[in-house]
Amino acid sequence: MRARGARHQRLLALLSTSLVLVLAACGGNGGTPTNAASKDTSLDSLSTADLAAKAATEGTLTWYTTFADDDVQPMLKAFNKTYPNVTVKPLRLSADKIPPRVITEQRGKQFTADVISGDSPQLAQLLQAGALQPYTPKDQSALPNGLKLPEGYEGIVYVVTTVVAYNPEIVKQKGLAAPTSWQDLTSPAWKGQFSIDPGAVNWYDSLVNSMGHDEALKLLQGLGANKPVFVESHTQALTQVQAGEPAGAATAYGYKASSLGKKNAKTVAFVNTPQLPASLTLVDLAKGAPHPAAARLFEDWLVSQEGQQAIIDITNHTSIRTDVKNDPAVWDPAKWTPAWGEPNLPAATYNAELNEMKSALGAP
Repeated sequence: MRARGARHQRLLALLSTSLVLVLAACGGNGGTPTNAASKDTSLDSLSTADLAAKAATEGTLTWYTTFADDDVQPMLKAFNKTYPNVTVKPLRLSADKIPPRVITEQRGKQFTADVISGDSPQLAQLLQAGALQPYTPKDQSALPNGLKLPEGYEGIVYVVTTVVAYNPEIVKQKGLAAPTSWQDLTSPAWKGQFSIDPGAVNWYDSLVNSMGHDEALKLLQGLGANKPVFVESHTQALTQVQAGEPAGAATAYGYKASSLGKKNAKTVAFVNTPQLPASLTLVDLAKGAPHPAAARLFEDWLVSQEGQQAIIDITNHTSIRTDVKNDPAVWDPAKWTPAWGEPNLPAATYNAELNEMKSALGAP
């Protein structure tokens, strides 16, 4: 990864003029919690059997998650095959909605969430706000080389990769060349023919780390000059590609593009770049979790070999574990080198990169 220092002045200048208020409210300036919760070692030291017995007496837990609605219930069914005496109550939220919800609840002395999973920038915001508590799952896999997370906040539920997706039928009808990179989408023929999510900070941060700030910004400016259609999520981008309007998407998740392409290769195809933007989706315990034993048991299961293989089989997400079977069309580090985004992005850097993205793309 290249050094980030060359871009700090530019980022801070943007930050001073336009902040996303909820992120600024989270505080933190170095990726560490500003109000760290204490660690409950009495529960952490329990064996899995004893923890499961304790969790059964609690009987339930609440899970705030970014998993798709269609995936949540099959996952909980898989969990309950092993732990039938614990009911998980899921609340599905978009990634940007999780930090303000949790922080607002906790400031009002309302501790509802037990387990929280979501994109690493949003979990970093909660960590920096002191809204999480430390816990190290029992069967946690090691972090990929070059990545670091604070001790006790290292639960990884899956990896997402950002790819270029397109509709082969529509591309052929319009006489377009199938894209092989983001640079291809800056060509005149693709003007107005692709979408982009101007809030995809995890993608932009990966590009900055792999390409360097100036080249990444130049790419975004080129994409912005080509009048992309703005979307609010990677899922929306793929839904539109399936429908054929627009023909392509600059910010699609590889796992979803692969799943849809297997169902209908005529409407969805995608390209992995040699330096493949990748970011972590994390899972942590909420501060003041009302069901602490059940929360630990569920996080243990999510990151375990059993839980990770269930997640792959149900959702096609990617695991960092080496003892599970991922989708080879999505994840093969020997073919596509992961270009990692910073997993514990400080709030100030997140805000600055978000504003820089929107400015470069011409997004509102």
